[in-house]
Amino acid sequence: MIVVVGGGIAGLGCAYRLQTEGFEVEVLEAEHEPGGRMRSEERDGFVLDRGAQFIASGYRNLHALSDELGLAERVRPLARAENAMLRDGRLHPGDYDTPLAFLGSHLLSWRAKARLPALLFELWRHRRLLDPLRPERAADLDVEDLGTWLRRRVGAEAAAYLVEPALSATFDSEPEDLSGAFALLALRFVLGGFRLQCFEGGNGAVTARLAERVPVRTGCRVTSVERADAGVLVSWRESAGSDERRADAVVLALPGSRVLGVCPSLLPEERAFFEQVSYVRGAIVHLMLERPPETLPCYGVAFPRPEGLDLYGLAVDHHKPGAAPAGAGLINAALTADAAARTWEDPPERLVELVVENLARTPVGRLHPSDAVVHRWDPMLPQFRAGYTRRLAAFLGRTRRTPRIHFAGDYLVGPYTEAALASGLRAADGVRAELR
Repeated sequence: MIVVVGGGIAGLGCAYRLQTEGFEVEVLEAEHEPGGRMRSEERDGFVLDRGAQFIASGYRNLHALSDELGLAERVRPLARAENAMLRDGRLHPGDYDTPLAFLGSHLLSWRAKARLPALLFELWRHRRLLDPLRPERAADLDVEDLGTWLRRRVGAEAAAYLVEPALSATFDSEPEDLSGAFALLALRFVLGGFRLQCFEGGNGAVTARLAERVPVRTGCRVTSVERADAGVLVSWRESAGSDERRADAVVLALPGSRVLGVCPSLLPEERAFFEQVSYVRGAIVHLMLERPPETLPCYGVAFPRPEGLDLYGLAVDHHKPGAAPAGAGLINAALTADAAARTWEDPPERLVELVVENLARTPVGRLHPSDAVVHRWDPMLPQFRAGYTRRLAAFLGRTRRTPRIHFAGDYLVGPYTEAALASGLRAADGVRAELR
């Protein structure tokens, strides 16, 4: 028996892989529904993606899994996939199909544009080290934070109005909480194939289908994972009381910041790694509208810090097939880490008001939602700060390992869905190698 602790895409993907290879598995999930940060919910004809907002054409593991699960026909391109950047009160295109289109953009000055090829040179120069699903290979490049790294290579203007806001809007993190090495890995991933897609009916279709295929016990909050004889003892609490199970092996598919809370008796080098894993907490506000706003013809908008907003960006979800009733509009906006912290104890209505007021200061204008839903996440996404990739490489390459306990989660690969799934599949490979 293999117990997987955590029912997000990493844990469910791991359990599914192990089950197809003949192992008996069980997933323990603390929430009352599986899916974690890749869950969708319906509300009055709208489909809200609670966490993972899109998938991409380059998500090879996810597409292969979708084929196995019979979900390939539900993968759809977004009706619009263009992005925009706010600067000086105007929305500027953030995507450029040709060099001529980029040169004609008014987002950056000519001087800033002239420095951007330095990024392409960095990608080419370090191409052998840049595998987005093996970030530890770029450990030698991880020497400074994103802001410092960008300003040295492309200057302050391109950093502030192009690269930093694009990454912040995607990964809900400040430039100081990401590294230059992480930026290179993210850019490498985008250039490898990043057409935006979604699952019709919600991106939670994958985790929902996985939960139908593998045994999942919800409402089980694991309190302890300890080595016991030749196996592992897992203890948890649920509504009926406490329970425990002895397993041949355990996969902890939890946010890395929560591992030591349930499994403190790891080896010292393992403990040292988990002690420095950190996540940002965040909030996403979904606005449901009677009609799509004419001021938003694109899919995503990023808000640079110099614009002084409390938002990293927004996504126009009614461009996802099946996400909104015909003729209606659906938008989600991500609060900055600072704004999320300031309003953490505030009622949801305050966050909705904050988003509406912020958008009223932009070309989006004042919106009048018919309904709104707030999702708060703590933790939300792992922070690949300067030096983290080097510590990750040391952890993954360690020669001593706690027997029968394996790990999965986005903190091991990257803060996006494909990375989380890849970590779960690798954990399954580790269990198989140890037990067979």
